[in-house]
Amino acid sequence: MITKKKVSVKIYGNEYTVIGDTSEDYIQYLAEKIDEIMKEIGGKNKRYSPTMTAVLTALNLDDTLHKVTEEFENLQEELGKIKEEYAIPVEQLNNANAELEVIKDHYKAAQEASTKNQMEITKLSSENITYKDELKNLKFELDVSKNTSKDLQNKLFESQIELLKTKKELENLKLRTKKESI
Repeated sequence: MITKKKVSVKIYGNEYTVIGDTSEDYIQYLAEKIDEIMKEIGGKNKRYSPTMTAVLTALNLDDTLHKVTEEFENLQEELGKIKEEYAIPVEQLNNANAELEVIKDHYKAAQEASTKNQMEITKLSSENITYKDELKNLKFELDVSKNTSKDLQNKLFESQIELLKTKKELENLKLRTKKESI
């Protein structure tokens, strides 16, 4: 069973308690990144409210998520092409091995070609593993970005609801004040 951890983080001057099953260092890292982005955005225009800054931060993170998603899809296409290219040398190697059995006189030359092909396959396999690792990392980053984006959207929605409630209370106060002054 995964243990949830409570981590206290500070984002844009406010303390938050984040509960998650990832490491505390990672949660702190995410909070620092969001805080950094919000400070950068808020610093560009001092008139931005914290909510506006959070919305702009969410838009920036969603833009980053979109770009990472596109890059991820491009990497998937590249991986598919590499897999197709990988199949060709394997097929050629199998043909070379069949010819090797038939033509024993050329064994030494065919053995060198086979060794060369094996090195190429090893290189392609290593690249394939690297791409798979990169793909896993991108999926993880995508999941984290999606979760962060969802959390920010939820906070924005809650802030908007609170703003509407406050506006309604202000209108009611104005009406009461007006009635009492009459």
